[in-house]
Amino acid sequence: MATVDFTGEYEHRLDDRGRLAIPSAYRGLFEHGGYLLPGPEGQLELYTPEAYQAEKQIRTVNDKLRPAARRLARSFFGRVRRVETDRQGRILIPPQMREERSITGDTTIVGMGEYLEIWNSEAWHSEQAEIDESYGELLQALADSLEPSSNSEGSS
Repeated sequence: MATVDFTGEYEHRLDDRGRLAIPSAYRGLFEHGGYLLPGPEGQLELYTPEAYQAEKQIRTVNDKLRPAARRLARSFFGRVRRVETDRQGRILIPPQMREERSITGDTTIVGMGEYLEIWNSEAWHSEQAEIDESYGELLQALADSLEPSSNSEGSS
């Protein structure tokens, strides 16, 4: 499977029936549909069928003996929805998902590498402002996480 790298921001409008156009550069990747999952910050996550299979492996560890693993699996499988694309390259976002995430009217689709995020545009602009405000701190935290541990230095 070829690696997909979803990037960029795309402003779209949800129509009265709840249909949303996939950005034209990515429509072919969803010709066999996709999978929608509510995200943790109020967005929806849209996966290609291939990316969904990989994400399913990450989020639903086969350790169903632990209560936390079972709860995560219930959350994932119980909330994910299969969506199909129409001839215009649109998906229908289920009414419950639209309502829970306030996805109406103006939307912003954001590339997230392996998947796309669908945001209410106003919520996205607020999230983007918070990201911009803390960008330096986020980069520093990343740099700190990449530094070799001081515990492993000088031991031999």
